[in-house]
Amino acid sequence: MTDVTDELLERAWSVLSLPRGGELASFPLDIAFAGVPCRVARDNDRVRHFLVPCVEESPPIDARPAILTSTVRPLAFGSGSATYLDVSCSDASLHPEFNEVISDVLEVIEHSSRPATDATAVIARWRRLFRSRLVRGLSPEAKRGLFAELTVLSALIDADPGFPVERWRGPLREPHDFETPVRCIEVKALAEDSDTFVVHGWEQLAEHGGRTLDLALVTVLPDPDGATLAELVTALRARIDSKGTFASRLLAVGWDQESAADDQDRFSIGAVFVVHVDDAVPRLVPDRLVGGQAPIGVSALRYEVDIAFVVPLAYGTSLAVAARGRE
Repeated sequence: MTDVTDELLERAWSVLSLPRGGELASFPLDIAFAGVPCRVARDNDRVRHFLVPCVEESPPIDARPAILTSTVRPLAFGSGSATYLDVSCSDASLHPEFNEVISDVLEVIEHSSRPATDATAVIARWRRLFRSRLVRGLSPEAKRGLFAELTVLSALIDADPGFPVERWRGPLREPHDFETPVRCIEVKALAEDSDTFVVHGWEQLAEHGGRTLDLALVTVLPDPDGATLAELVTALRARIDSKGTFASRLLAVGWDQESAADDQDRFSIGAVFVVHVDDAVPRLVPDRLVGGQAPIGVSALRYEVDIAFVVPLAYGTSLAVAARGRE
């Protein structure tokens, strides 16, 4: 795994002055291809760039205007020249996320034989996420939901320090918030006075892939002595390996570091109920539909489940149980 950290990138940006006599002032990173290092760079407009050497390849380029852009061009640094994939970020408010883009790309291409081509696939994903950033800020309900999911993620890492953050699937609009090889976990954040929780779609409370499904009902309370989302994110980032994946998941749900700077809402966790989902749980699932299909013309489903009918089915009442599952 690459040793290029956020701290190293910030040091690199801090020492880069504006270019003199060239297009870019650059800083070489400790990862190279065909003897040519990747670089971070700054241009005369203070736009930040990330340069990936092209190794006998012609990577596909998306030329549509975007906050995150890429092009292929020859560049000379010192006495040498090479062709690079040049990725740049025109929005200074997204500099922290651009660091995450760089880390994510480096993680993917570290052992690649076609680094620039493989990098473009990562860039395409981040471009989609950056477009979603145009709608910024989280509603109170969304904050509770994210706090609950991150708290469960923290418990999963407590139980297994090597737990891959890739298994956090909720931000990708997949049916369940966490997908592991043997079971799935759906997290529902409750307010202190919640009587129901909302289910989205036919699949959210349905088992799939031969795996069991647990429902974690997590009460999230306003608490002046609790943690902010930013503090929870910072604590988790220090414990996971794939920081780029973690950052992309956060951006997918609409959370970014700049908007979080002014968010002082603090929360703590109250009651937790962990329920094994089976036919005793009130739910609407494909198995209960004629032919396993929704009626023609029905394209979406949203319904509420009364918590009073679910809590008595709980087999555990802690985040640790949610992380371990039923033993």
